[in-house]
Amino acid sequence: MATDLEKGLTKKMKTKIFGYTILVIVIISFLQGIFSYEVYKNIYLEENKKQLEVMVNEVERYIKNFDIQSLYKVYEKGYFRVTIIDNKGIVLYDSEADKNKMENHSKRPEIVKANKYPGKICFSMRKSKTLNNFFLYAAKKVEIGNKPIFIRVSVLLDKIDVILKKALIQTLKFALICIILGMVLTIGISSLLYQPLKGLISLITDGLKKFDIVELEEEEDLKWLTLSFTKLYQLLEEKINEINSLNDRLSALLNSIELGIIFFDYKKRILMFNQQAEKIFATKLKNGTSLLECIRIYELFEFLYNENTFEKEFEITINGQNKILKVTKKGIKYNEDKEGILLIVSDITFIKKLEKIRSDFVANVSHELKTPLTSIKGFVETLKDGIIEEKDVATKFLNIIEVEVERLVRLINDLLYLSEIENVKIPISEDEVNIKDVVNECIELLRFKAENKNVKIHLKLDDELKIKIHKDWLKQIFINLIDNAIVYNKENGEVIIEVEKLDERITIRVKDTGIGIPQNEIERIFERFYRVDKGRSRKLGGTGLGLSIVKHIVELYNGKIYVKSEVGKGSEFTIVI
Repeated sequence: MATDLEKGLTKKMKTKIFGYTILVIVIISFLQGIFSYEVYKNIYLEENKKQLEVMVNEVERYIKNFDIQSLYKVYEKGYFRVTIIDNKGIVLYDSEADKNKMENHSKRPEIVKANKYPGKICFSMRKSKTLNNFFLYAAKKVEIGNKPIFIRVSVLLDKIDVILKKALIQTLKFALICIILGMVLTIGISSLLYQPLKGLISLITDGLKKFDIVELEEEEDLKWLTLSFTKLYQLLEEKINEINSLNDRLSALLNSIELGIIFFDYKKRILMFNQQAEKIFATKLKNGTSLLECIRIYELFEFLYNENTFEKEFEITINGQNKILKVTKKGIKYNEDKEGILLIVSDITFIKKLEKIRSDFVANVSHELKTPLTSIKGFVETLKDGIIEEKDVATKFLNIIEVEVERLVRLINDLLYLSEIENVKIPISEDEVNIKDVVNECIELLRFKAENKNVKIHLKLDDELKIKIHKDWLKQIFINLIDNAIVYNKENGEVIIEVEKLDERITIRVKDTGIGIPQNEIERIFERFYRVDKGRSRKLGGTGLGLSIVKHIVELYNGKIYVKSEVGKGSEFTIVI
């Protein structure tokens, strides 16, 4: 089918090219004939005009020297016709016709022009009514003896037909040459276009078959190409739109995944990636580039080329941040015979951090529980060994056991309280709480501890200042901050408590004059079981969970907590909630 179609289209193409070529040649030849005729005619007229100008001036000089009647002796029938006309249009002399039989010439075109421009030679080409032939006329208005007359000289245009024949012969010669060249050109162009056209028709027919199009296959006309191109263009545009839509959906899907994905072709060049991969590596990836061109991590580059390792964790530094990445590698076939590599990158930095916190937490809890339990066990064993019979010693041991038990109770209560806060199991009350009442309750609870160290507590806040918060949580904030301010204060020190309302938020400040916190430890003081002065904290019964509880409560209300401290001068905790 493709061969018959190619032959039909090629034959039709040659015929149309030949026809159009002949049509163009005919039009060009016709225009060339007209142009040649006009050129030859204009040359012929210009030569006659020059001769007429000479004759008019010659007749004028002759009349001025002699008279009009003397013209009969000089100008009879000849190449030029001479006519003298008075100002009223009456013919006074004519070298070829009887003046008495000639009509009035005042309306002749050349006479009208000459009358309008005296002294100037005016021309006109027309058919003579007297002699019934085409003449070129030249007329000039002059004054002879104060009497205006018109001198008219004409010449017979008997060579116009000769010029027309000459132009026709030139045109035919030109047309013949053009037809011969056109035929050669047509054959050459057809031959040049045949091979590309043959391949083009083959491609188009194959394309139409792939799209199951049959209604255009029987058209053996050049129009078939246009129709086929149009149809294929529409179908290709639809396919391209489908592919673009599919790519958009694929990109949206990839970008919605929290894992970094980079797909490499068989040459280890990037073929596809998602936004999360760029975010993890904090760089811009580009299709068609190698891994090292975009990500300067040589361990990852080696992992990509290592055929024996399919999963690995990397500890890297990106833009000054330490990250732990888990990278999985998989081989995926594409384009039937090619295999690429898919890298799946997980940022497990936070997970690792949580694992470490959990590990530290278990270790700390174990340690915190082990110390008092060991102490209790030791004293119980001592009592069982007979020391219980000694009342004073037994009482001392029991008091120590009681202290350790209370310490365990506080530790367990703090752990349970922290767990409840983290899981938001306690409902948030919408009741307004008077801040001063809560602060006074906390001061009263801690008054004995403050008096033992002679620490003075100063309170600065509005009596009517209120806040919407769970009362027990607000109480925990103040108890923990004030307790720390007393415990880590100096003898005869001070604790200043300030509460104010700024821009619809409550600002709480608790400042002490105690030992202070080293700058390198400020970031860690909110960690569970972390103590700046471990010996003092345990000695005074601290669990190491107070500030962690405060931080969690503040964050539940989208608040912020800030710390300023100087060793030896004291600390200031500021909460905005």
